Amino acid sequence: MRYSLALLVSAVLAPLSALAAPAATVIVPGGPKAAADVHQIPAGGRIAHVNDQVHVFDAAGSIVKKVSVGVRPTPVRNAVAPLQTGWITYASWLNQGSSPISSFTTTWTVPPVPATNHGQTIFLFNSIEPNSGDAIIQPVLQYGPSAAGGGSFWGVASWYLVGNSVFNTAVTRVSAGQTLNGVITLTSQSGSSFNYVTSFSNIAGTSLTVTGAAQLTWATETLEAYAVTAISDYPAGSTKFSGINLKLANGATPSISWSTAQDSAEGLTTTVNTNGATNAVITIKY
Repeated sequence: MRYSLALLVSAVLAPLSALAAPAATVIVPGGPKAAADVHQIPAGGRIAHVNDQVHVFDAAGSIVKKVSVGVRPTPVRNAVAPLQTGWITYASWLNQGSSPISSFTTTWTVPPVPATNHGQTIFLFNSIEPNSGDAIIQPVLQYGPSAAGGGSFWGVASWYLVGNSVFNTAVTRVSAGQTLNGVITLTSQSGSSFNYVTSFSNIAGTSLTVTGAAQLTWATETLEAYAVTAISDYPAGSTKFSGINLKLANGATPSISWSTAQDSAEGLTTTVNTNGATNAVITIKY
């Protein structure tokens, strides 16, 4: 059988081209990720740490996927470059006591749609991370695209990032002016193994359950953004996180003084209006 030189060259270069092709990337809270590392949880499903893997279960309790957990890349937080990406401005508190956080709730209102759309992604959320910084659980409001879905509208989903892997529920569309109740709850613990659930308690389909996780200690109220090209890519005005309540597993209310990180380059700021662990109020201004 005879082959032309062109066909032979094509046959040789095709596999090399496939090897050189970059992996598809998607946006998640925490930044761009390889699409292969992002896993959507089936409706009604859950995830569980099992040794060095995370198992994904469907609503019937059957394992649909086993994911190896790698090392989490260092997230970009509060960079100082103009029109920065990553965590833009936020408030945080670290639980250094012996009793773990048992619940963390926050209420806020969906902002207006940004005046301009340049393909940006805006994330707003309350979250908790472990001391290692190797994981985060968060009920997230987003504008723009992400691995969970979305577009030029506001939507909500719950996310759990651990190591190099990302797990999420599907995006549910919401409207400007709608009230959101972001909740993270410790459901039980055994030794160093902790079980959590996060959701928007007033929006169906946003619940994400994870078992066997590390203890979560660092609580935040955060604005995160990617692909912003103009200040008008943010919504106008401000977002007030209110009804912020943290409780400990021993029944005590912690003594909290929230710390803040600001974006001085654009004037996006976080202000603690009412401090503490009971009905605290924190405002992010765009």
